[in-house]
Amino acid sequence: MHEPPSAWIRSIDAVYAFVEDESVRSKYPALAERVLEAVQTCERALETYGAANCALSFNGGKDCIVLAHILAAVLRRKAPNTEGIPKLHGLYVACASPFPELEDFIRYSSSQATGYNIDLTWSKGDIRDVLADWTGQNTTYSGVSHRHIRAMFIGVRRIDPHGAALALESPCDPDWPPMMRIHPILNWEYADIWAFLRSPVLATNLEVSAQGVTGGGSHGVPYCILYDRGYTSLGSTFNTRPNPLLEQSGEYAPAYELQDASAERAGRG
Repeated sequence: MHEPPSAWIRSIDAVYAFVEDESVRSKYPALAERVLEAVQTCERALETYGAANCALSFNGGKDCIVLAHILAAVLRRKAPNTEGIPKLHGLYVACASPFPELEDFIRYSSSQATGYNIDLTWSKGDIRDVLADWTGQNTTYSGVSHRHIRAMFIGVRRIDPHGAALALESPCDPDWPPMMRIHPILNWEYADIWAFLRSPVLATNLEVSAQGVTGGGSHGVPYCILYDRGYTSLGSTFNTRPNPLLEQSGEYAPAYELQDASAERAGRG
C-alpha cells in the first residue's frame, strides 16, 4: 500500500494548530474551543481504552469526516514515529439504499493511500450482531472478528435524534453489547462542521478528482460531493433530497451555504 501524500499528513497534523497555535486560536476562537474539546475527548478515550480496543463508526457523512480528521491527528500525535496514519478499526453499516456517490467517497476516505487508513468493515446486517462479535459476546457472527473492541467513536451531535441526552462518553444501553460510545463532536453546531471542513488551516492544496469526492485543495478537507449538490443530511436515496432552502432557480447551492441550522434535515423524508 502507498503512503498518503505529505500534504495530506500536514492537513491532519494541522488539527493541533487549533489547540496549540495562539495565532490560530485567536483568529478562530469558537472553532478552536470545539476542536480542543474534541481532541481532549479523543485523547482521553485512547488513553483509557487503548487504540487497539477502539473503533470508529464511519458512514462518510460530514460529521464523521470531521471526527475522522481529528482522531487521525490524535493517533499520529500518540505515535510520533509513524510516517502515515495509524490504522484504526472502523464500521460502516449501510442504509437500505445508499447513494453510490457516498459509497465511492467512503472507499476514498477510508483508504490508506488517500484517506484515514481505516480497517473498515462493511455491513448490511444488524449492528447489534456486529458489535456483539466485536466485543466477544457473539462467536457465531460471520463477519470480520476483532473481539476486543471496548469503545466506539461516533460523530453524533446534539441536534441528531437521541443526541440531546448523550454525554461525551456514554455506555451502550443494557440490552446492547458492552461498549463505551465516545462522542467528541457532540457539542458542535452545523456551522462548526463546515467551518472546520473548509478551514484554510487544514488546506491540503491537493486537487481531488476521485469519483464522489469534492472539497480539499485550498478549501480544507475533502468531503462527499453530494453536499455540493445541496444535500445537507444524507440518508437513503428514496427518502433524501437536496435541501429545499438551498434551491436557487432550479439549482441548489452547496450545503455550507445553509443559514438556518435548524433546517439541516429538511431534505430527509
